[in-house]
Amino acid sequence: MVKRVGQKKRGKYSRKPKKIILIGTEGNNQTEKNYFTAFNQTQSEYKINVAKGNNTDPEGVIRDLLKTAKQEELDLKQGDILACFIDVDFKQGREKELRAAIKLARQNNVSLYLSNPCFEVWYLLHFRYSTKPYCSNDEAIRDLNSYISDYSKSKDVFELIVGNSKQAIENSKKLEDYHQSNGTIDRIKKIPYTDVYKIVEMLLNTEQ
Repeated sequence: MVKRVGQKKRGKYSRKPKKIILIGTEGNNQTEKNYFTAFNQTQSEYKINVAKGNNTDPEGVIRDLLKTAKQEELDLKQGDILACFIDVDFKQGREKELRAAIKLARQNNVSLYLSNPCFEVWYLLHFRYSTKPYCSNDEAIRDLNSYISDYSKSKDVFELIVGNSKQAIENSKKLEDYHQSNGTIDRIKKIPYTDVYKIVEMLLNTEQ
């Protein structure tokens, strides 16, 4: 069973336990794990944990997330959250995988966040607004290296970018408007794209 944070008594009162955000990511990728668990330093309402498992296909990631949630007895009715982060990517057959994952997430109250082509688009939006239609993950990562030298997916960049979080949220919303104005509604078809800003905006609003 997951241990709730903040149950220590203060005099005759006790602090409200923190709700859990359990996140699922692809395989052993440290990018999203490092970024989101860093928010634990400032959170007043949520404790961010990482689901067990190393699946790399979108449906598998969600199933690992649901399995961990059951093991740790999370309670969505009490405000716990299941969040999954997936790259749209350029792999063959990816669209079919993503559509199946979106359906599975919807059926199980999992918040599924997509980045196209990859999570690094979210990092880039901390530094600039751009509608550049990337042709590969590597291309996005090369652009990010212009702002974060020697960037790699295992590098912890939280402290380097957190000060620009509000700018990244504004740029993400602007990008949403851009796709909307062009008539692109399908998240999978939007490039560049990320809706990670939605959960980050919530986390910023629940800081200590």
